[in-house]
Amino acid sequence: MPAAPDKPRLAYLFSRYPVVSQTFCDSEMLALERMGFDIEIGSLNRPPNSFRHERLDRLKAEIHYPPPPDVLDALCKDPEFDEKLRALVADHSERYGTGYKPMTRARNAFYFAQKFRRLGVRHVHVHFANRATHSALFLKKLGFPFSFTAHAQDFMFDLGSNALLAEMAREAEFVVAVSDYSRDLICEMCPESEDKIVRIYNGIELDDFQRTEVKTRSPLRVVSIGRLIEFKGFQHLIGACGVLKKQEIPVETRIIGEGPMRPDLEARIDREGLSDCVKLLGVCSQEQIKAELAEADLFALASIVDPVGASDILPTVITEAMACHLPVVSTTVTGIPEMVAHGETGLLVEPCDEVALAQAIAELGADAERRAKMGTAGRARADSLFTLEKTAWVLGDRFIKLATDGQLPAHKRMETPIVYLTHRWDGEALLATAPGVQKGVRWIAEQSSWPDKDGDRATLRQMETLPDASVVESIWLRRTSQRQLIENIRGQLGDSLNSTAFYVSARNAVYLADVLPKSGTRHVHAWRSDAILTVWLLKQLAPNLRVSCAVEENPAIPRSLLARLLPAFDIASISDPRVAELSEKPASDDLRLAAPFQRTEVRVGPLRVKRKIAAPKQDRTALENAWLQKLKGGLA
Repeated sequence: MPAAPDKPRLAYLFSRYPVVSQTFCDSEMLALERMGFDIEIGSLNRPPNSFRHERLDRLKAEIHYPPPPDVLDALCKDPEFDEKLRALVADHSERYGTGYKPMTRARNAFYFAQKFRRLGVRHVHVHFANRATHSALFLKKLGFPFSFTAHAQDFMFDLGSNALLAEMAREAEFVVAVSDYSRDLICEMCPESEDKIVRIYNGIELDDFQRTEVKTRSPLRVVSIGRLIEFKGFQHLIGACGVLKKQEIPVETRIIGEGPMRPDLEARIDREGLSDCVKLLGVCSQEQIKAELAEADLFALASIVDPVGASDILPTVITEAMACHLPVVSTTVTGIPEMVAHGETGLLVEPCDEVALAQAIAELGADAERRAKMGTAGRARADSLFTLEKTAWVLGDRFIKLATDGQLPAHKRMETPIVYLTHRWDGEALLATAPGVQKGVRWIAEQSSWPDKDGDRATLRQMETLPDASVVESIWLRRTSQRQLIENIRGQLGDSLNSTAFYVSARNAVYLADVLPKSGTRHVHAWRSDAILTVWLLKQLAPNLRVSCAVEENPAIPRSLLARLLPAFDIASISDPRVAELSEKPASDDLRLAAPFQRTEVRVGPLRVKRKIAAPKQDRTALENAWLQKLKGGLA
């Protein structure tokens, strides 16, 4: 029997993730996971808002973000940074200018290279030929081959440098174009890389969308979806609705999306008296979008090329409409004719022609039988071109070929079933005696900062920090049942707990409950008492997770609160005598966490003066190793 193909662990690198309009990226990663690929996701920046589609809950991949800027600065003072990246930073600064921020790209690449290496990532794929792909050039210098998918305005407008695009293509293992139109354009811009540029359409999970039944009704319901930006052409769709109203053809148009043009679109709706027939619905979840498509009679997208040359190439929303058996009215812009067969699956008009757009909508609106035939033909076309089996699977085969041809590094994943959670890390040398990733321990700080001097670089290289508050908030908002559980718990803990501190810990706990299972975490240890509340809440949300804690002498949170929390912990080391007395379980002091200062009393003449002196330092290595073995014993 032939050996199973080598499916390398992948990382997807994004400038921002998740982004509500980039569902095609989610679909692709979900399909690759179904194929058996393990994926990690790196996001150079926090997402633009806290909105998340429901389908992201199905992703097994963990999303990783860079640490706070001061911590990232410190990390990049490693000699390896200068050795591997400094020359490329200088080269890109000279050739492309500092506006392309080569130092920022290098810093992010340096962080993610260390992260991806520990996670066993062997190849990096990037969507959009802009900041993230620029960062991938620096990742390659650190041992990570990459590929990228170019879409439309990313390389046509946003990147702003044909020379940089050519360098990206030259250094990539392969380049994906999402349409024949864009492939031809990239080949023209990067002729020396033509043999590695391949067209792979963006696919979607077609069966996620239900068939729309053909209706005979008035008014006709038209749905359109996209960001409210100029090249999506919503201003012209609204103009077409104005033409239809003047012709007394009843149409209800529902536009889903948000963006900077909203005030202008609202003004035009008011100016032309269309508020009764054109609705701006704002951002909608994927389930809401499916419901809107199910109730529609046809889908319209009035795409144009805007004054600076930006445009759609292959709008995923058209594929979604085709999946629902909806006829499509759109324009002849760029790759749209590759999607919509004019006269068979829909009607195409010239961009900006509002009268022609209105006529196409009216023509299909008046003929339910024709809409039905076009919808059926559209679904068949989607099945032949845009199923994930014909898109993501082609991409997956390319990743497998890179591995089987021996073109990928042999990075081995370092398993970390135990997480040590510290509430705040300020550069202390925690790993001087405590275990790290080599012993299966992943360190996470709820907050972190780097001191002006004397920060510990060994701990710096392994310490992770919870992401920006907007990321944590996005998970908090999505987990309704967990939020309700947290709210009920709050009332049980009494008034000894500050509400602000509680809700910070609550959000962090919900976030950790969401992400830690994706990395195989089985045990979480609260490093000191100030992390105990977060870990305790995490246990309420994930009862199968084992948890432990260490309570130092003179703990950071009230002893009465600790007494309420400790019974939930599987293992505890309690060094504070008064907490030990309050504990319901027999107390052990395995870690011997004496207070960092001792109080002493000295006589100065007739006076007695109390003062604090530093406690004598001790080598804690043996204590920490014994504690770790105790934790690992609970996982057996």
